Amino acid sequence: MKNFSYVLLSAVFLLTSCEKDDSITSADVTAAVNSALAAAQIPTTAQITAAVTTAVNAAMASGTDIDQAIADALAAQNAAPQTETVGIEGGVTIIETSATWTNDRIWIMNGKVVVKDGGVLNIQAGTIIKAGSGTGADASVLVIAKGGQINAIGSATAPIIFTDIGDNISYADNGVSPNRVPSDMGLWGSVVVLGNASVGEDGGTDDIEGIADGFSWTTYGGSNDTESSGRIEYVSIRHSGQTLTGDNELQGLTLGGVGSGTVVNHVEIIGSQDDGIEIFGGSVNVSNLVIHFNGDDAIDLDEGYKGTISNAVIALTASTDGAFEIDGTEDSSGTIDGQYTLENVTVYGSATQEDTSQYGNWKSDATGLNQNIVYKSFNSGTTIAAIDADTYGGLGTATAAGSNFFNNFDFVTTDALSTIMPAAIIDGATWAETVTSQVASSGADESVLGWTLFVSN
Repeated sequence: MKNFSYVLLSAVFLLTSCEKDDSITSADVTAAVNSALAAAQIPTTAQITAAVTTAVNAAMASGTDIDQAIADALAAQNAAPQTETVGIEGGVTIIETSATWTNDRIWIMNGKVVVKDGGVLNIQAGTIIKAGSGTGADASVLVIAKGGQINAIGSATAPIIFTDIGDNISYADNGVSPNRVPSDMGLWGSVVVLGNASVGEDGGTDDIEGIADGFSWTTYGGSNDTESSGRIEYVSIRHSGQTLTGDNELQGLTLGGVGSGTVVNHVEIIGSQDDGIEIFGGSVNVSNLVIHFNGDDAIDLDEGYKGTISNAVIALTASTDGAFEIDGTEDSSGTIDGQYTLENVTVYGSATQEDTSQYGNWKSDATGLNQNIVYKSFNSGTTIAAIDADTYGGLGTATAAGSNFFNNFDFVTTDALSTIMPAAIIDGATWAETVTSQVASSGADESVLGWTLFVSN
């Protein structure tokens, strides 16, 4: 029972984020303790009873010693792995130097955890992090502030998992939750990384959305386009996304002004209530990305983003707004215009889609290069929402200032290309085609994404 104290401690941590005048009911306490018990893998009475009943029935059927069967079942329950659970207290927890989250326990993150300028957060491969269930301004968020670093380095066989406190997943589950499904959305905040790279915003800086403004650790943007905010590799972010107010939201993964020295590679985002990934300016490159079951847009680019997103699989759901929402700069001088690259992407539609314009929306003077994108399993009648005529450059193979180019789009559909394209686009056939089945070697290379829940299933 040495782990029971950790369970009780984590339950206390979960409850400390409540305001002093809030009414905490017995149900609140029970829910918190039950979540911590599940996270710590301590067998419940029901689990012990079920194990013993199964052993007795097996002994009776085989004619073996019932007393010994009971003893063996109890011993097995007592020997089951009981991972220590460590709680991080609510409110705002600041990491100013160095901290390491290890894979020998489950970490419960309650409130805001902020890695400030000069701080480093290391997360070992295979670590499970569960976030508290606060909403809006109280949502649990991991924030890597400007000048801070994260080194979350998992592997294909031991990915790092961010999920919610109600997820009963343990280290014994091999990455698959016993109770969560992809449609469980919006149960905590987000992972947010902020940097000093240039952003297309007047003044060159901005406050990240989804978190109350006015803190030094909520601003992003600068002039160091090659800066590193660390590494995020083989990380699965599940059941996140919150709305603070109106268009002020948290996504699965948010990157604001992040430099190209940062490594973001092999990331899975499942069940984000808002966007899968949203990038505000900066020059960070993202590769080997899977986004499954998001509520708003899968990939959202803003404020003159000029990095590359490569090899991505997107699986939309009925409520998804669109595969892409891509905006241009908000720098009124036009000095920073973005010039992103989006390439090697496969997008799966949903038979129950509610929005008919899910192929993408290129708006607000978006500038970049979009190439080798395949759309599959969409309903007939699905369209591109818009392509801004101000920067539309038609067929192209490289980025250029002030232009948005397209190349090698395949739509697996019986629809005519004229049905898919916005009316103003009359040369779509130079860069897009409809096909009856996916062409070999087009879209994403899914063979490198087998570690994710979506591709593995």
